[in-house]
Amino acid sequence: MKVILIAAELKRSRGVPGGGTSLDELWRLAETAGLEPLQKISVRVQAWNPATLIGSGKVEELKALVKETGAGAVIFDEELTPGQGRNLERALGVSVADRPRLIIDIFAMRARTREGKLQARLAGFNYALSRLGGKGGSMDQQRGMIGGRGSGEKKLEYDKRELRVKISELEEEIDSIRRERHTQRAQRDAVPMPQVSIVGYTNAGKSTLLNCLTGSSHVYADDKLFATLDPTTKRVRLPGGGWALFTDTVGFIQKLPHDLIAAFRATLEEIRYSDLILHVHDLSSPDAKDQHEAVKATLEELEIKGIPVLNVFNKADAVKDPAVSAWAPERMRPIFMSALTGKGADRLLAACEAALAARWGDYELVVPTGAKGLIKEVYSCCLVKAADYGQDGVTLKFKATPENYARLKKKALS
Repeated sequence: MKVILIAAELKRSRGVPGGGTSLDELWRLAETAGLEPLQKISVRVQAWNPATLIGSGKVEELKALVKETGAGAVIFDEELTPGQGRNLERALGVSVADRPRLIIDIFAMRARTREGKLQARLAGFNYALSRLGGKGGSMDQQRGMIGGRGSGEKKLEYDKRELRVKISELEEEIDSIRRERHTQRAQRDAVPMPQVSIVGYTNAGKSTLLNCLTGSSHVYADDKLFATLDPTTKRVRLPGGGWALFTDTVGFIQKLPHDLIAAFRATLEEIRYSDLILHVHDLSSPDAKDQHEAVKATLEELEIKGIPVLNVFNKADAVKDPAVSAWAPERMRPIFMSALTGKGADRLLAACEAALAARWGDYELVVPTGAKGLIKEVYSCCLVKAADYGQDGVTLKFKATPENYARLKKKALS
């Protein structure tokens, strides 16, 4: 479908109408959704119009453009109220959507796992519920009950009730998955490994980075917005010989709909259990600073605090002079790399190991001869620094959590 994209801004605001880059991003979102953007328009208005957002004059100009181009829909970069959406559709004679609706549709298209599909559907239903409206006799539902009065409940009330039932059912299913994840986490914590969450703006290269660190291509990665939505966890070997679990999370974006944040909260809350966060930036993007702030704002909304963060600036191979053409302040201690070529991966893993080791203590344990299974377990869940093979057994020096060390020591003495 051919679409026209439009962004609006108040005249008293500074900068390019519609934010410029936000409208460019809307263009990419439309392409990701399989639409064909024809034009993008930025307009300034004196004040927001409660009926159409942009006012009758701008609506007439937009109507003429729709007729001229043959567009089948108009997408606004701003969130529209239900009334504004209906008024614009009547005035323009084509479908009208906003940025949140477009993002929710993309999530619904790209979700692959059962949980991802449920979360996308939940976001869609919540969005629809907040925008149900109507008036007049056409909204009467002709299904009055025996003994009831009038034509029965209003169609609007019936539709809302139906949506609430569906939302309730989806929330129950998602809660069930959340309980399953809690059980899996408990099993995983029985043999604890450092937990590392990879976060960042959509299309920053998080999935490509995970593939780079694991040396595989099992995680789907593509040069598209929201190429992957479902979290993937892989085990990564650290330079000192230990292992850590790295989880690729859903990408963030400016103006991420609250319905989506709420629906994906169960998944995103996994970040809270991390020992370390890798914040991946797109070094080649001129909007790196704005993207950085958008990710920070989403993490704050999820109330994720107190976890160490490493700032990874990916796609360094696409930038000739990072100091001039990209935003990467020294105070952030940036780690430059290319997930595509693997350059800089060793430095990143060393930084991860150092950050993880900072919260783990140094321990030494003598593993009796013949207890090869215990040696393997130490290597699988600790950061082993040295191994000295002697007559009485193997003396291992490693970093681990106090709880983990106590468990291993108990096994060694039993």
